[in-house]
Amino acid sequence: MSINKKYLTIAIILVFLSLASCLFLFKNINQAHLQISTLQQDQGRIAQLQQFTYNLDLLGVSVGDYILFQNESDLDFYYKSGSDLLKDEVSLYEPENPERNKKVLDLIETYHAYLSFIESRVLQEDIVNREALFQDNEEFANSLRIKANVVLNSYQQEVTSYSEAINHNSSQIRYLVLFILISSLLLLPFLLYLIFKPIIKKGLYLDYCFSNTDTCLLFINSEGVVKDINKAAQDLFEMLPEALLEKNINKFPEEMPQLQRITQPLLHTLMYQEEQLKVRVTFYKDGRPIELSVDYIPVFLMNRLVGALMMARTATNQKDKPLLLDTLEKERKRISIEIHDWIARYMSTIIHSLDFSLKLHQKGELMGQELMQRLSDLRNHCQNAAIEMRGIMNDIHPYLIDKVGLISALESYIPIFEKLNKIRVFIFYQDRALRIKKKDEIIIYRIIQEALSNVVKHANATEVDINFTIENKSLTIEVMDNGDKQEDFVAGKGLWGMKERASLIGAEIHFGYCETGFCVTLKVPILPGGETDGENQNYVD
Repeated sequence: MSINKKYLTIAIILVFLSLASCLFLFKNINQAHLQISTLQQDQGRIAQLQQFTYNLDLLGVSVGDYILFQNESDLDFYYKSGSDLLKDEVSLYEPENPERNKKVLDLIETYHAYLSFIESRVLQEDIVNREALFQDNEEFANSLRIKANVVLNSYQQEVTSYSEAINHNSSQIRYLVLFILISSLLLLPFLLYLIFKPIIKKGLYLDYCFSNTDTCLLFINSEGVVKDINKAAQDLFEMLPEALLEKNINKFPEEMPQLQRITQPLLHTLMYQEEQLKVRVTFYKDGRPIELSVDYIPVFLMNRLVGALMMARTATNQKDKPLLLDTLEKERKRISIEIHDWIARYMSTIIHSLDFSLKLHQKGELMGQELMQRLSDLRNHCQNAAIEMRGIMNDIHPYLIDKVGLISALESYIPIFEKLNKIRVFIFYQDRALRIKKKDEIIIYRIIQEALSNVVKHANATEVDINFTIENKSLTIEVMDNGDKQEDFVAGKGLWGMKERASLIGAEIHFGYCETGFCVTLKVPILPGGETDGENQNYVD
């Protein structure tokens, strides 16, 4: 399901522009708020200094009048508020402005010196030289007035600077960014519609096909509840949709036993998340057997399992299905080879590049402990990804079978199984060259995988033996564990899946308990004399 890359690129750009615009506006508004707060503080200090200058003039005049006329009433202002003129002098200090703090400190020291001058010389009972003392008082007052104006001018200049900055922040650039933000938000919904329009159309088309196709279709969600059934399936089952929808297929054996055989494999598809193609099922309709070829396919959305789909057709319409199965397997093989030869090599290049960077760091050319740690972590991630990638490739198509054969592929798989499950596996064979088709080897490999998986899930076993025996015209494969025996053994979905796989290659499979534990026995017909048929070959060490 393709998406228009051009529209997607434009949408990403618009989202980026919207986020960038929001960040810019937020930063701009926050900066303006801080500037306004600082401006208010500075204006408060300016008002404080202006009041101080005014009071200082009154103090200087009253002290001068007292020196000349010795009138006690002239000292009323001094006694009333002279010592409190700078009672909030600490508020004038700013930690981030040491240059201004020097000027403020000079002003405060001069003011306290002026107060000391008044106390020590002006308030004496006998003043000898009144004119000289009056002149000293004028000099003190002028000095204080000049220093107060210096501090006041400093604050006023800062207020002017902040006012210009605030006005600049309110200029055209803010409106331009706001215009870009609004335009992006208005265009995004339209672009999203253009991007998902093909998906919507395809979804409607698939819904139309689901309803009108002659193939019987039934869809269940990840919990096993029937969510959709088309007209062809209703006609086949001779049931109304109300009888099936919102019903869990786990209850079909009790409520609708006639559907158990055809719907039960859906549970296996859900549990193991793997498709089952060309499964032969006999469905009885009005007492008449109908041979069906059924596909059970897991459905994924965003790499998450959302359900399973059953597709049933009469067996006569399935002539091309073996060709389809072969085509799917070949496609998986091709994808596996491409991933192995290209992506794995690319990841190896990344690891070598990281090793080179680590060497440069050790030589001192790349510094920083954090960089070292990140590079090491990334290298570990790449190694883990390479390991997981090989596991995925093996699940898509066991490519080792094509290169070295079934026995060697199992010998490669078994150590991983033993490490993950803490169960020892021993494999015994007479000859590594098995006279069977390569596509049959793949199915046998899957059956053995399923048998080992069942040992982990259901048997309390510590060892498993896999025996390959060639007798007459058949290859017998036995998978035996040393687990506990269960008296109430019932064949489940895993064994049913193995039986269906065996039927694809014309093999016989039997389940049951043996002397050591549970045993799965598979008998596969082999090619006479080891001759190839264009697909088969002998594998030798």
